[in-house]
Amino acid sequence: MIRNRKVFFILCTLLSIGAFASDVKFSWPIQTSALENKLTSLFGESRGDHFHNGVDISSDNEEIRPIDQGQILFSRFDSDNPFRNGMGSGNCVWIGHSKGFLSGYFHLKDGREDGLLKKVQVNKTDVIGRSGNTGHSMGSHLHFILAKDGGKKIINPLPFLPVIPDTSAPKIGMMILTNVDKFTYVNDGDNINVSRAFPVSIPILDSGIRPGQRRGIQRVKFLLNGKVLKDAGFNEISLRENTWVNETGQSFEELFFLGNYFVGNLSFVSGENVLEVRTSDFSGNEAAKVIGFNVTRIK
Repeated sequence: MIRNRKVFFILCTLLSIGAFASDVKFSWPIQTSALENKLTSLFGESRGDHFHNGVDISSDNEEIRPIDQGQILFSRFDSDNPFRNGMGSGNCVWIGHSKGFLSGYFHLKDGREDGLLKKVQVNKTDVIGRSGNTGHSMGSHLHFILAKDGGKKIINPLPFLPVIPDTSAPKIGMMILTNVDKFTYVNDGDNINVSRAFPVSIPILDSGIRPGQRRGIQRVKFLLNGKVLKDAGFNEISLRENTWVNETGQSFEELFFLGNYFVGNLSFVSGENVLEVRTSDFSGNEAAKVIGFNVTRIK
């Protein structure tokens, strides 16, 4: 049975990745050395109250080029209006490409590239800016976005870019029960007392190729006592009725809780309970954890 479950999960992961793979291939906007060490944040991560809608590349004063030829749709630099505080994106450029793709480049260094305002068409070899630390940014980097549908659908760009090596599987933490401002950490074999349903969450981190990085995952599945509670992917987010949801229709609040992955508001049965977590990262590396714990119901 366990083997069959694993095969089924691998199949679902491959189908999920395949559904978003494309014969469209772009170039990385920064042609820098050791790029695999500089991907500090990935698509779909929690940003406290919203999804991280792009990929962050740690970089300072490096040339930024379009991912493909296209047309400049919008650009904004502080020099355009020096008396106005910079927006969250900082200095930025948006480019329209074929097949309805849009690409955005945020936090660029001050100083617009010569001739940028006059250019309508740009090629992959054109420099459109340099990586910087403008806008809402905690360190010099490029925040890169890939979108469609006029920006109403934002896509994980990794399947459309040259592959970055990553053989490290995600790491799954302990189960967390939250009671207002108090936290109970539960690991396999623990005994707990509960009186009602509590928010349950799980920290899951992917270090990528460099240990210590705290990156997000591509897919997660939660099962409680053999029943699927949630199966979520992080390949795209779309704007539906003023709410951003992932490809399986789940909102940020349904997927994250206090920065961790949200299992749900759970009311456990008396006796033995088993929570199973299955996850994979954007490179297909998989991890799983089974947390068995004994519950005593109290009034």
